[in-house]
Amino acid sequence: MSSNKSRSRTPGLEVEVLTVTVDEALAMIGIGRTRFYELVADGTISTVKLGRRRLVHVDSLRLLVAPTILPAPYVPPSQLDLL
Repeated sequence: MSSNKSRSRTPGLEVEVLTVTVDEALAMIGIGRTRFYELVADGTISTVKLGRRRLVHVDSLRLLVAPTILPAPYVPPSQLDLL
């Protein structure tokens, strides 16, 4: 898979990828299989089981790695109380 945004077997047809395989998800977020299944068990990562296949919702991966801490606002040095 060359892009996470689209994957299609039909040339010229762009489709948004909603799910990926477990192996693709592991590569996308860089964690191990054990930690991955812990996150699935506690509901942090959302999956769907179709037959014997487990597919991972891409949106749940995005939420997992989304920045949750906002950077501190810039304060000019002249406004800092250093003493």
